[in-house]
Amino acid sequence: MQKTSASLTFESALAMISSNAESIDQRGRWPVESLRALQQCGAMTWSVPTDFGGDHLPPVRLQQRYQRIAAACLTTALILTQRDAAIDFLAAAAAESSSARRLLRQAAGGRRWLSIGISQVTTSTRHGSSALIGRSIADGYRLDGIIPWATSAHHTDDLIAAAEVHTGDKLLFILPMDSRGVSVQRCRPMAVLNGSDTASVKLSGVRIGRDQVLAGPSADALKIRARRRRFTLNTCVLPLGVAQGALAMAQEHLRGRSRLCRLEIAGLRNQWQQLVRSVYRHAAQNPPVAGAAAAQLRAQCNHMAMRSALAALELAKGSGLHTDHPAQRRVREAMFFFVWSSPAEVIEKTLAGLAADLPIC
Repeated sequence: MQKTSASLTFESALAMISSNAESIDQRGRWPVESLRALQQCGAMTWSVPTDFGGDHLPPVRLQQRYQRIAAACLTTALILTQRDAAIDFLAAAAAESSSARRLLRQAAGGRRWLSIGISQVTTSTRHGSSALIGRSIADGYRLDGIIPWATSAHHTDDLIAAAEVHTGDKLLFILPMDSRGVSVQRCRPMAVLNGSDTASVKLSGVRIGRDQVLAGPSADALKIRARRRRFTLNTCVLPLGVAQGALAMAQEHLRGRSRLCRLEIAGLRNQWQQLVRSVYRHAAQNPPVAGAAAAQLRAQCNHMAMRSALAALELAKGSGLHTDHPAQRRVREAMFFFVWSSPAEVIEKTLAGLAADLPIC
């Protein structure tokens, strides 16, 4: 992508993204037009520090924009937030890394596309605890193994990735996707988000120089992101966005429905508004919400997304079961949050809510 001035307002970009959402979902193709709309409204600079050509939006304002993009199209929102997560790590390492500084400038100018691949050392257990191993060599590290989850895998120029070394410590590094030994695997069909180009990446004898290392090896290498952004509740604001879109859809289907139906949707919307306030209230806390409280908040947001999507589906009736109906997309989008980056404590809170007599929110 080439850098352009902001030729679209954010509202106009949202309208374009929303109009493309059903086609993106049905065809499972990379959302070129929606990403172009984001570029044209200046989104490529939102998360980049001003020192490197960005706008560095305040964290809460940025998260509110993510929420609204997810309300329009979750595929587009996921691609952007994974790109911006990579930006966060680069910005956190910029003081010590010339490679990070160079990539930040290129990203702000739209000259390099970035994404992230760290689930193999955080929440993914599909390939075991040693999915990706880094071994020290004379001039850097040799990498072998699998990155099981990388959004934008076939379209990204650089991944910010993580590996384990023999001591069990973590290594955070820049992985140029054109490196010898990097092989992007075929995307496996998913229930939703096929347009996000999410695939596994295989590394066979890949060599990186020490100038590509952002942090580590150390036990807390991934914690450098906290230097950059204290509020990182993407896993809450994206389901809130899906719930927002589903509730708007439910509202449209209320025509001709009973007073009781209207009251129930109004009550669900009120619960959503209360949860939104709770999430952004936690954003203002110092230190930020963590542990059991953070897990509970995520479980509540996931549950809200699913309940809102099912409400839209209920009001759509039989037509909502067709895969090309918007309500069907919302239900499948809501499903994503039950498998996305779910540590044990979030799974426990979710199951507790599903097993309870009362909903968790």
